[in-house]
Amino acid sequence: MFERVSLEDAKYIGYTELLDQLQEQFPAVARHRIESIIVAENDAITGGFLRIVPAEVATGAIEMLEREPVGTGEDGEVE
Repeated sequence: MFERVSLEDAKYIGYTELLDQLQEQFPAVARHRIESIIVAENDAITGGFLRIVPAEVATGAIEMLEREPVGTGEDGEVE
């Protein structure tokens, strides 16, 4: 179905781990501001596109789509 990618050898850091590290390093900055900066930096680097997601996201998306009513429009409304 979907190819799983091992992140052990890649240069990735967990979002919560990064947020916690930055909050510890910059305690005077509000957590929500640090979150905004992380999102802005990610968008600047990736163009806002998701490049990698956990395989469980695909599994969950499939489960949700299988339950989706036929004829649902883009806004989630049944046509």
